[in-house]
Amino acid sequence: MSLNYNIIGERLKQARINKKLTQEKLAEFLNVSFQTISKWERGDTYPDISTLPEIALFFKVSVDDLLGVSKAENEEKLIKQLEAFDNLTDGKARESIIIELKKNYPNDYRVILRYMTHLIHFSEPLDVMSKVTAIYENIQENCSNDKIRVSAKRHLAEYYQKLAEAGNSGITFEDCEKLLDEMPRMKDSQEILRSFLYSENHPEYFNSCAAAIETSLNLLCQSIAHLCFYNSKYSVEYKIDIVNKCNSLINTIYDDKNYGEAWRIIIFNTGHLGRLHFLKGETDKALEYFKKAASLAKEFDLLDRKTVLKSQLLNGKEFDKHSQGSNWVAKEHLEFLLNERYPLSDEFKNSKEFKALF
Repeated sequence: MSLNYNIIGERLKQARINKKLTQEKLAEFLNVSFQTISKWERGDTYPDISTLPEIALFFKVSVDDLLGVSKAENEEKLIKQLEAFDNLTDGKARESIIIELKKNYPNDYRVILRYMTHLIHFSEPLDVMSKVTAIYENIQENCSNDKIRVSAKRHLAEYYQKLAEAGNSGITFEDCEKLLDEMPRMKDSQEILRSFLYSENHPEYFNSCAAAIETSLNLLCQSIAHLCFYNSKYSVEYKIDIVNKCNSLINTIYDDKNYGEAWRIIIFNTGHLGRLHFLKGETDKALEYFKKAASLAKEFDLLDRKTVLKSQLLNGKEFDKHSQGSNWVAKEHLEFLLNERYPLSDEFKNSKEFKALF
């Protein structure tokens, strides 16, 4: 992109006037001479590239606004960059992109939210506490998009849980609960409301109903898992029965075996059945389910990013595998569970059959 010094100068001058600042006062804020400001505004010279984010932040505009990029071009460019960020699985690459985006779009709340979540999930919890809190408060006080505000609240609740468990932060689980009390109820979600309120002739009727089914199924299976999978109150036999029933329901919804939004659930449930049979001493049965889980994990990892469901109920609905998490690799997740989380004996894990799973 070629730079038009006159446009940059005009935009800088207009921003200064709108803020009712003299050249001298702006120069003082930016730690440059007023002659430098004058040259910028006349188009004789151009601010150093490293100074642009500071100027943009001061005037609460984007760098592209200063450069004279049109809003349409700016929006198209930003969306592409956000998609590139969301599609990345490498943590370091994500970090470099989100930092650059934050410099160029310091007041775009889509960028700010992603920066907040990156700090939460890719940093030591105590190291970023002040930054995360400040970003969250900025979003809640100044962002008009309720979806972004609610998403920020959810991520902060998850972050507070981490801090409460870690200790030494001054954050307790009661702080997390206060946030949870402010979250929408399940029946108030956009998926459920759209499926109820859209008429059959609405163009999004099918997609909204399908989204409500997938979301509800996932929440049901996750809630059952959270309640009983590791709870000593329930017998191993009952746990096996309830997991099989969950899997049967999933297979009824996804009879084409493309499990859509339930891929994580079906892989985890199948691996968990192997764990439960191992606890019963049924090693052959355990290995059978571990093989099934490994096969499902490999199948998911080989899927194209976007596929179309062909099940009788959800036929035609598009599935984007990145909805499971753009950095989620099923094989690696399952290997971690089998080797680190499940209480399998060394003898079993050293067997030829177990090592051949992957």
